[in-house]
Amino acid sequence: MNQAKPTSEEWSSLYQAAVDFKRSACWEWMFDSDIFGVVDPETEETAYCSIMGNGGEHFAVAGYLGAEGLSGILGLLSGEIDPDSSENMFIQKCLMCSFEDRSFLSSEDLKTIKEMGLKFRGRNVWPLFRHHEPGFVPWFLSATQCRFLTHILRQAREVALCCRNSKEILDHQTPFTFLVRVCQKSEVGEVDWVNEYITAEQWEPEFISFNIQNEIFLKNSNPLNQSKI
Repeated sequence: MNQAKPTSEEWSSLYQAAVDFKRSACWEWMFDSDIFGVVDPETEETAYCSIMGNGGEHFAVAGYLGAEGLSGILGLLSGEIDPDSSENMFIQKCLMCSFEDRSFLSSEDLKTIKEMGLKFRGRNVWPLFRHHEPGFVPWFLSATQCRFLTHILRQAREVALCCRNSKEILDHQTPFTFLVRVCQKSEVGEVDWVNEYITAEQWEPEFISFNIQNEIFLKNSNPLNQSKI
C-alpha cells in the first residue's frame, strides 16, 4: 500500500467528513451491531462499518477491512473477544475515526489540526484518525487510507440517515449478506454511490507450517539423540 502522507486537501476533506458525521449524531439511533459495508473506489476493498456511541461512552465509526476485519468485529459483538480487554486493539484490522478529549491526541494530530486552521473545544469532540493492524499499535493514516476513511465517514452518515426511521435496508434473507455502498462512475465522469448487497467471505486464518525433509538434521537436533560428552 502507498505510504505517502495525506496532502492538505486530503486532510481537509477528512476533517470535514468527520465534522459532518458528528453533527448528525447518528449513534443516537444506530447500534454498533448495525453492520454495513463501503467499497473503496481505488482498491475495491470492502470496509464493514460499525457506528459506536449509543452507550454514551465511545463515539466513533470504524471500517473493518475485508474478511479478517469483519471476523474481528463479529468476534467482539458475539463476546468471543473481550471488548474490555486492552489487547483487543491489537487484533483489530480497521480504519477508525473516534471523537476524543484533547489529551488523547498526539502532538502530530494537534499540529495537523492547527495547520488546517481548525478549532475544537470540549470533551469527545476532537477527531482522531488511526489505522489498526493486528499485532501493531494503532498508527497514523497514509494518503490512501485517508481517502478511504473519508469515503467511509461520508457513506456511514448517508446509511445512518436512511436508517433513522427504519433499518429495513440493513436486513437480508441470505445469511452473512450485507448492504454495501459502491461508487459508480458514468461515461461522462459523474460519480454516484449506490446500494448493493454482497455475501461476505468467511475468513480463514493462515498458519505457518514447517516441513523438514532433512531427517538427519532433524535427528541430530533432538537432544535425546545427542551422545553425552
